[in-house]
Amino acid sequence: MAEARRSSKPPRQAKAEPGRNRLIIAIRAACKRQRIDDDMRKDIQASLIGKASMSDMTIAELGRLLDHFNKGWKGPMGHRAHIGKIKALWWSLYWMGAIDDPGDRAISAFVERQTGVSALKFLDHRKAASVIEALKSWLARLGVVWPTPEGIAVTAQNAPDFSDLHADRHAILLAIGDELRKGGALRGHYVRYMERAVGLLPNHHYWTPAELDTGIRLLGRKLRHMKGKEARD
Repeated sequence: MAEARRSSKPPRQAKAEPGRNRLIIAIRAACKRQRIDDDMRKDIQASLIGKASMSDMTIAELGRLLDHFNKGWKGPMGHRAHIGKIKALWWSLYWMGAIDDPGDRAISAFVERQTGVSALKFLDHRKAASVIEALKSWLARLGVVWPTPEGIAVTAQNAPDFSDLHADRHAILLAIGDELRKGGALRGHYVRYMERAVGLLPNHHYWTPAELDTGIRLLGRKLRHMKGKEARD
């Protein structure tokens, strides 16, 4: 008996963009914190994104969904936002190739050298200011041009949700993109690249912090590889 004819269609492959699983896990965690069950979550997804299944969403759409569920959430350490700021700046140094260890022990060692405080978790907001300024100065020497309050205010006139959270991330992306272009690893502006690679909206002033973080990781990996360095999440 003739062997059954095999389908010529290739097997369906799951989306494998960087950061997808991390975003889905974060969305589920945010829903759990706010006591949103699966049925409620799917209704919100369908209303907000137009898709009931997260597996059908792009990274950009997952980022918007995460920002929606996190809106207004401060977390158990929300009063210590400086901790998150320091970690974000430290990771930015990592993605730009300035350091090779983005972990908490390395951050704490830097904090101790700067302030005498033995670990990041013990740092209060007053001493954190000097650490943040030191990290921003380090990044500025690497080519990051930090936004001014006046510049942020001008942009916010046309994009009301735009803030320093967005502007600082754009500054990091611009510096990474410039290095990639100089090294021949990126053609054109980082905005065009992210629109194609991540599926973001054309107006980059409306990109969410989660979407911008995805872009920093994506371009950061390219930069580290260009410099012959390993890249990790």
